[in-house]
Amino acid sequence: GVVMASTAVMMVGGPTKGTRFRPLSLTLMKPLFPIAGKPLVMHPVLACSKIKDLLQVVLVGFYPKADMESLDTALLSRELGVPVTYVQEEAGGYGSAGGLHRFKDIILEGDPKYIFVLNCDVCSDYPLDELLASHRRNPQAEATMLVKEVDAETAKQHGNVVLDPSKGGQVLHYAEKPGSLVSKTVNCGIYVFSAPAIFDEIGAILESTAAAADAETQSFHDDLQLMSTTASQWKKDQGGAAGPLQPKLGMPDVFIHLVERKVLYSYYCTGFWEVLKNPGLTLKFSALYLGEMGSELALARARLKGGPEIVGNVYIHPDAVVHPTARIGSNVAIEAGAVVGAGVRIKDCIVLNDVRVMQNACLVNAIIGWGSVIGPWARIQGSEDYDSKMGVCILAEDVTVGPRVVVSSSIILPHKEIKASVSNEIVL
Repeated sequence: GVVMASTAVMMVGGPTKGTRFRPLSLTLMKPLFPIAGKPLVMHPVLACSKIKDLLQVVLVGFYPKADMESLDTALLSRELGVPVTYVQEEAGGYGSAGGLHRFKDIILEGDPKYIFVLNCDVCSDYPLDELLASHRRNPQAEATMLVKEVDAETAKQHGNVVLDPSKGGQVLHYAEKPGSLVSKTVNCGIYVFSAPAIFDEIGAILESTAAAADAETQSFHDDLQLMSTTASQWKKDQGGAAGPLQPKLGMPDVFIHLVERKVLYSYYCTGFWEVLKNPGLTLKFSALYLGEMGSELALARARLKGGPEIVGNVYIHPDAVVHPTARIGSNVAIEAGAVVGAGVRIKDCIVLNDVRVMQNACLVNAIIGWGSVIGPWARIQGSEDYDSKMGVCILAEDVTVGPRVVVSSSIILPHKEIKASVSNEIVL
């Protein structure tokens, strides 16, 4: 039979997109931020192992190639058994659909019948095989998006989807981040498209967009011509050299077009789904991925060393040193080079590389940045409101917290020394 091969495309964004992720993105770009021992972007890439007959994974983003070098694409290629490559969009970008089109020749290598498109900052159990099965059940579908029921407030921040369950989940209406609620069913940012049909669609939309833009430019030039004689010189300066610019095109534009043609379908996500809108949500991502991983490694090590006490889901990097009298968990990830002293208690935290936590300190609902030092008997404490800006306590890189100091629900920027207790503050 004919092999129904697929290619997966991962949208990783770029530096301007990372601003919501400060102060953590000051040190490390968001796609590489470690969650449960793996860079953020690795989780969806590894989820692609669920796709049968996978040809390759292409990562698309604005980060310079050099910045992405610490992502071990060779390791990922070995794990998945297919090539994993990063391609860099030019600054300014083409929008997510435009970006796909820009790299269409690479994406269509090996003649895939399906293109999966995933977003780096979506945390999910990625039901990719079910998504494809659902897509194939609707012969007229050119695209199928994963959708989920959420509360009204969350829905307003995402694409709203109105669908017809009697027609295999055909999408009747799509509205991107509407001011007033259209539907509590939202777009999860995980899609499968039929190839090469989707590129014909995007190409057609781009052409009509470009034609409209050309007409506008032409009338602008006509007006200029009337105004001044230097216009022809200006026209020369502006034209030709750079070649035709591809206009920006976002996925929502494509979805609206597909809805009109009745070829966009949806598939309900029953598992977990979360979008990394702010740094505090990394704790939620961490909890969800740790839940999938479990604590076998941490427990095996604790048995070997006579401690620490492990509670619930915990990840401890093999190169971290944790005192046997410490109590770790639930929902804790401790990264390489971290040293955790005697009697320390850590719960619902991410402890990043080379952090030192001195004896009897207590960390709850916090992210402790690279190389930070937490003094003895200090307490770093956030709230469980991971969605709010000041819920989780965040220490950026190289922060020193003095002995017995309490830091609660605050954000501390890099290289600060905290000698007195702070609460609900941003320490610049």
